[in-house]
Amino acid sequence: MQLRASIQVFLLSYYGISAHARIDERNFSPAQIIERDVVIIGGGASGTYAAVRLREDLNTSIVVIEPKNRLGGHVDTYKVPETNTTLEYGVQSYMQYGPSVGFFERFGVQLGSFSTRQLKVINVDVETGKALNYTAPSAVATFDALKKWQQFVEKYNDLVEPGYWNFPEPGQIPQEFLLPFADFVKQNGIEAAVPRIAVISGVGVGSLSNIPTMHVVQAFGAPVTKAAVEAGFVQPLVSNSLLYQRAYNLLKDDVFLSSTIRETERGSSGIRLVIQSSTKEVETLIKAKQVLWTPFPSQDNLRAFDQDTTERQVFESWEPSWSYVGVAKIPCIPENSSITYLPQDVVPSNHIAIRDYPYSLSLGTTGPSGQDLFRVMLSANFSMTYAEAKAKVHASVQKLISAGTLNHTGPCKVDIKALSSHNGVSWPQEVEILESGFVQKLFSLQGRRHTWWTGRSWCGEYSSNVWTFTDTVLERLVRSLV
Repeated sequence: MQLRASIQVFLLSYYGISAHARIDERNFSPAQIIERDVVIIGGGASGTYAAVRLREDLNTSIVVIEPKNRLGGHVDTYKVPETNTTLEYGVQSYMQYGPSVGFFERFGVQLGSFSTRQLKVINVDVETGKALNYTAPSAVATFDALKKWQQFVEKYNDLVEPGYWNFPEPGQIPQEFLLPFADFVKQNGIEAAVPRIAVISGVGVGSLSNIPTMHVVQAFGAPVTKAAVEAGFVQPLVSNSLLYQRAYNLLKDDVFLSSTIRETERGSSGIRLVIQSSTKEVETLIKAKQVLWTPFPSQDNLRAFDQDTTERQVFESWEPSWSYVGVAKIPCIPENSSITYLPQDVVPSNHIAIRDYPYSLSLGTTGPSGQDLFRVMLSANFSMTYAEAKAKVHASVQKLISAGTLNHTGPCKVDIKALSSHNGVSWPQEVEILESGFVQKLFSLQGRRHTWWTGRSWCGEYSSNVWTFTDTVLERLVRSLV
């Protein structure tokens, strides 16, 4: 018996299958067991959209597992106390691309043109807080450069949108995709587009110069470029969160909020998940035919998802990123201003160097008038906790005072009202990995082990891209249920 058990453990380990004991249904009462066609992991943009489409349009039973106490993912809304004002400090706007406008209309959420506050931009040295003599490109130069970038990304749009189903095999990848971005920028004369691309997408923290152009295409492809060139971004007239509040009201009988996966089995006959909700003492067993995974596939997120060797080989090389957005009360910074922390190398107009520092920070007035509220955007290429993010913001404001950049003396009390993590992982950046068939290996996971994948890790990182790509996944997923 002992020898047989040892052989069994060896075989499970060899084939990359977790060797934990199988889930025993006898440990669950009938009230603790749920059966569905599809279990959806994550209730962000892609998970919420998929749940609505599957249940309401595609005659498919679903259940959604979401660790937060709400749906919406990176949509973050702050209600200013004692006012009727809300501030969007997460997702800001949407593109009129794919099913996006129709999805808002479905829930009666009215859209209007997206507009930004006109702020006085103060560029400062990220290390010292002193004012930098950096000259940003003019609006005309930015527009002309973005038009050139648009021609490039539209030329190859079918290879990357929606998703990478049609991405070229190794040896056939466009050579422009593999160029270091600094070389591509110089060869095509689009230096003036770089700041706008970086601000909207957040790409390239640490260095934009050396990453393959392919990664910039991922972050700033044809749909978002078109919206930037044509001023085509839209926003809900009330709140970004309203869409998800109404989606939850529709789906709530099939949604587990504040819930996490404790154990998973993906076998030949389907999926079994054990979940624990913070609002319930007992665990729940979910049995489904297929699973749709929507969060970013970090090793931490996948810990309870019984990865096998094939999945692990694809996901282990992904690179983590750290990003926080928030709202802070900062009385020492003048209202209607925006502080942008930049590396010294951008002076006088070296736009490609705009990300040549391990972290990026900006603080921009949000209103309402007299509240001293600023939207915080902080990204880093090194590990950063909530506490460290808050400390970085505090220290960066004090640098402004010490450097004499602000007309303020003494300490400045920074009160962070809200802070949300937008951490993630991104594809490995080495050209050799792209040329080894990485994209094909990644997409070969779709449907394997009854598992389908969507979310920002598989397409453009904007809600409109995610919804458009998710439709292509759902089409294949539903066929697999027959």
